[in-house]
Amino acid sequence: MSRPFRFDRSWRFDGVPAERLWDAVSSPQRFPAWWPWLDDADLPATLEAGVVARFTVRPPLPYALRFAVTIDDVVPGSRVDATVDGDVGGPASLEVATVDGGSEARLVWSLAIRRPLLARVERVARPAMVYGHDLVVALGVRQFRRRALDR
Repeated sequence: MSRPFRFDRSWRFDGVPAERLWDAVSSPQRFPAWWPWLDDADLPATLEAGVVARFTVRPPLPYALRFAVTIDDVVPGSRVDATVDGDVGGPASLEVATVDGGSEARLVWSLAIRRPLLARVERVARPAMVYGHDLVVALGVRQFRRRALDR
């Protein structure tokens, strides 16, 4: 298994109350409408401990990633902890908080590549994979702002 990719990022949503942000992130069945690169989605109606979301991410890169995300714990309105399994795996969490003038989302994960072919590519292309990941996440946040919050 590869060395984990660690990700710890926060985004501010000025003018968006934390309750509205939480409502959006805790409604997984709406995700495919926001993110067209999310495919083969089998998503729960709500976030609660024990539910599993299964989907494929088809970024504008030459590969797709398959995931099963098991929700481990939910603190309504503020945090969800999950375990990611599939082509990559490890722990992940999302926190939502009120900040002056709006809200903030913090996403933290530590995911190791489990698909053998990608693990071999990672040995020589890790910086490019990190760069591609960051581009896809930035695109996803822009799409989320526009499609989920700007109503």
